[in-house]
Amino acid sequence: MDTDLSTEAIVGKRQESADPCHQSRKSMDYWLVDLHRLSDAKGQKSQGAQDMYFERIFAYTGTTNRYFVEFGFNEPSYTSGGSGANTWNLYDSGWRGLLLDGSRENTEINLHAHYLFEGNIASVLGKYEVPKDFDLLSCDMDSHDIFVLGRILKSGYRPRVFTTEYNSNYPLEYAITLIDPTIIGADVSAYNFEFKNCAWGASASALRTVAEKFGYTLVGRVGLLDLVWLRNDLIKEDWEVPAFEWFFKDAPLGHLLNGKQTSDDIFEYLVDFDVLEKTGSVQKAKEAARVKLEPSGLACFNFSPL
Repeated sequence: MDTDLSTEAIVGKRQESADPCHQSRKSMDYWLVDLHRLSDAKGQKSQGAQDMYFERIFAYTGTTNRYFVEFGFNEPSYTSGGSGANTWNLYDSGWRGLLLDGSRENTEINLHAHYLFEGNIASVLGKYEVPKDFDLLSCDMDSHDIFVLGRILKSGYRPRVFTTEYNSNYPLEYAITLIDPTIIGADVSAYNFEFKNCAWGASASALRTVAEKFGYTLVGRVGLLDLVWLRNDLIKEDWEVPAFEWFFKDAPLGHLLNGKQTSDDIFEYLVDFDVLEKTGSVQKAKEAARVKLEPSGLACFNFSPL
């Protein structure tokens, strides 16, 4: 696998074809290219390099209200241990915002317990008076995040930056996600989150569909954890922004990272997100996902005995 991350190797050939003028190339700012060198680093107050990414990105874009929303906050407090919240370093730097989790409450840090779905996220954000324009959204529920994210953006919220956890068990050619249970008519009055092993969450390409639809561009990948998206109106003309696929040149996508599936029952919960967007049919999107995944050879969907 080609892992040469030098500026010349990464963008030279693409820029030669797009702009043969050497003088113009020299005037470009390659800070996003250089930022990728942090992809597999470990920050002091985040699971991966998220806190370092935020520090550098907001140094370039600036901030407005230093307000964040983070859902999937899986600890009772910032300092209780665990994998690390994406907003911990920002909180310690004076940022404030709304934290959401399915079962945890801590009013001291504005953490509230709500299971989130496409149909209730806008009312939850309204209840806590989240501003339409804010600086950072962090999405990490390990499940139907893509539908919650889509509703947030459709409802007119415009974070400058947002992050999405992505499922690296899927290669880039798969736009697959777990379905929001409310979309298929499930009763969520007594909802309890259940991790779906290697089929959790959404693939990078599915998330790309939502992000680009609402005017965001991928500007970073934090290991096999998160993707970082920047609102398009904040991107300056002299920034070299690599193509979406480039961010995964050195990522081992498609390798089994979580427990594999042992039953084809999982296909009741998986959809091809691009098919769903194009047709509006959950059934067609389910069928498309199954047609792609069942014969794919991906370790996640090898139903032979463990």
